[in-house]
Amino acid sequence: MDASGSPSVVELTSGVISVEVALEDLRIDIRRAGQPLLAGVRAWAADGVVHDQFVQLTEGVIAHEDIEPPARLCTARMVEQTPNFLELDGELEDGRRARFEVHLPGRDLVELRLEVEGEPLRIAFEAEARAGERFAGLGARHGPSFDQAGRSVWLGADRRYTGPDCPPEMLEAGGIPQGDYAPAPWVLSDAGYALWLRGHGPGARFDLGTETPAPGAEVPASGAAVTISTRAAAGPLELLVLCSPTPAARLREYLRRSGLPMLLPEWGYGHWKSRDVYEHQSDVEDDFDGYRRHALPLDAIVIDSPWETQYNTWEFNPHQFPDAPGLIARMRAAGVRTVVWVTPWINLDSRDGQVPPQPESEALHREPAANYAEAATAGHFVERDGEPYVTRWWMGTGSPIDFTSPAAEEWWRAQASRVLALGVEGIKADDGEGFYMAPEVRFTDGTSGSEAAWAHGGRYRRSMQRALDDVHPGTGVLFGRCGWTGEQAVGLTWGGDQASDFWSLRALVAATLSAAASGFSNWSHDVGGYLGERLVDRCPTELLLRWVQFGCFTPLFQSHGRYPQEAWTYDEQTLDLYRSYVLLHERLVPYIRAAAATAARCGLPIVRPLCLIDPADPRGWTIADAYAFGPSLWVAPVLEAGATEREVPLPRGRWRDFWTSVGVDGGGTVIADAPLGRIPVWVREGALLVSYPEAHVEHGLGDTPEAERPLEATLWGSAHSGRAGARLADGTRLRWHDGSPSVSPDRPVIFARRP
Repeated sequence: MDASGSPSVVELTSGVISVEVALEDLRIDIRRAGQPLLAGVRAWAADGVVHDQFVQLTEGVIAHEDIEPPARLCTARMVEQTPNFLELDGELEDGRRARFEVHLPGRDLVELRLEVEGEPLRIAFEAEARAGERFAGLGARHGPSFDQAGRSVWLGADRRYTGPDCPPEMLEAGGIPQGDYAPAPWVLSDAGYALWLRGHGPGARFDLGTETPAPGAEVPASGAAVTISTRAAAGPLELLVLCSPTPAARLREYLRRSGLPMLLPEWGYGHWKSRDVYEHQSDVEDDFDGYRRHALPLDAIVIDSPWETQYNTWEFNPHQFPDAPGLIARMRAAGVRTVVWVTPWINLDSRDGQVPPQPESEALHREPAANYAEAATAGHFVERDGEPYVTRWWMGTGSPIDFTSPAAEEWWRAQASRVLALGVEGIKADDGEGFYMAPEVRFTDGTSGSEAAWAHGGRYRRSMQRALDDVHPGTGVLFGRCGWTGEQAVGLTWGGDQASDFWSLRALVAATLSAAASGFSNWSHDVGGYLGERLVDRCPTELLLRWVQFGCFTPLFQSHGRYPQEAWTYDEQTLDLYRSYVLLHERLVPYIRAAAATAARCGLPIVRPLCLIDPADPRGWTIADAYAFGPSLWVAPVLEAGATEREVPLPRGRWRDFWTSVGVDGGGTVIADAPLGRIPVWVREGALLVSYPEAHVEHGLGDTPEAERPLEATLWGSAHSGRAGARLADGTRLRWHDGSPSVSPDRPVIFARRP
């Protein structure tokens, strides 16, 4: 009690979670079963001025603020208290008032909410960091590290290229700013908690164990700090602290609240092919026929930009595609689906985009899109100052669709339905990142770009998934690029644009793991790199094969690039190896989809960083170049030029080499042979690995109903206690019991054992 008789410390409890709030010199301590999780949580606000710079060429954001020293929330008066809720009326050091809430909304959850009067630039929660604390998540972090400790991550503005082709002057400035694809305001800590910043405004920032928690802020007495902050224009700062006992359980709770990953149809986990530009229908046919001619399995062709009359009319350009329905039907008859590229913009001028070379096509792209006026008249665009928001993006000048308007969203789906009715079964939903939404734009629901810029992409994704469900229920596949909370729940995500160099491949593998730690399970990337070598040439042979090997052990194997990277345009050895890995991936689809079904049930992603499967192993928070692929495989991509072996950290337990079946004990590091044609892979001892026979998928997955496909089931080594099993996504159960295999329901299976 203080001198007035009021309590100086308030404690809230819910199950094993307790929160102690010191009202004088306001600070919060969060414990689980008496053990500290977050200590010394403080709140502050700071004034300042924004000087962000958007680099359109690379879609990079150079975020900068002139920020004044923060004023802490130092005193508070209790307004309301219940056993699991506390509302405080507080005062900052500069005299401004603030409203502060602590809520325990459920098991292992603590919710903090801060609202500050006036117009500060930034508001924050800050806590003491533990010595050696590790962090994972924040979406797809494109860099060499999986552990984000010591970093200041500005979501939407964090991605930089610092690879071998970065000019020295840019390297000194931190690298080339690139589009920060698939960020997520979510982070896991090895100290027993996770943090979810619930908001969609630009400027979300995570300072993780840094010695300077924010520009101008004081270093806490403990040394390093964990600071989560956002620009106050985004609205109140809402932070959910998840306190479940394991990282996987904390991730599951986050996904349960924000959306579990979808289970896609089989072809969404197969092999797709595309080029940056199909100048003419004959180029698509060249890919389709090339795959058949060279006996390469194929499940889909993505017709990327451009294919429409203008951006984005949802109408095939007849000069570029003289018989689009016939093309789609011909490929579909061979079991190959068609996917088309779009963005959430409609253009007034498409000349700055990619334009097909026909004179008639060039003339079309000089004109406003045929559906622009209709959308503008109906109010279907995001607005600024009461007019459609018009700005330049990377394929011209136009306006973005406002998906907060039910009428606009319905109209946009109706546009899509015309193409989907032709037999197109997939949508590549490019763009949607929040950095294109200026702070002053307004959405129909009344929010501004300052409040909801990064909600735009999720609304776009959900609209495109609805369009697919309308025409192809249960069989359509969405392929998206952007990210934020909830986007992991809809369709597939790919890792954005990479250069074709080994640095970019290493960064992509690390991004794959950090995306997985953020709940992105249905994941892919451009095999070979989209941007090319030094941005002027195609992927070199060695790098292509190493990328193909990584693509094989990715949920969707997708080949795409700006330059000719078709397997048959390289030498025969490259073609043979390329084919072998595409075929291996196709054979693994039942195993991959079973892992996807697990993700849909409980959130554990297909790609699994070690911290999610063995949190007691301290290596799990630092390994950026190896991962579990489903429940039984451990994959270590080769990420160095000229390597013929690599050092691999193996999880604890007993493992068998995928190529030789030689057993090895895990828990340490092994040196694995890695000639050009081999990626180091291990199988967990006692695993029953289910695949398709090679002959069944040599042309692709086709249209055989999943439950009618023949299977191969291989027991690796000795089954633990004489028992092993696997459950497929279609409900099929395979068992190995004391040397006797079985399957239920009955279907063709070839059982084997690798001793």
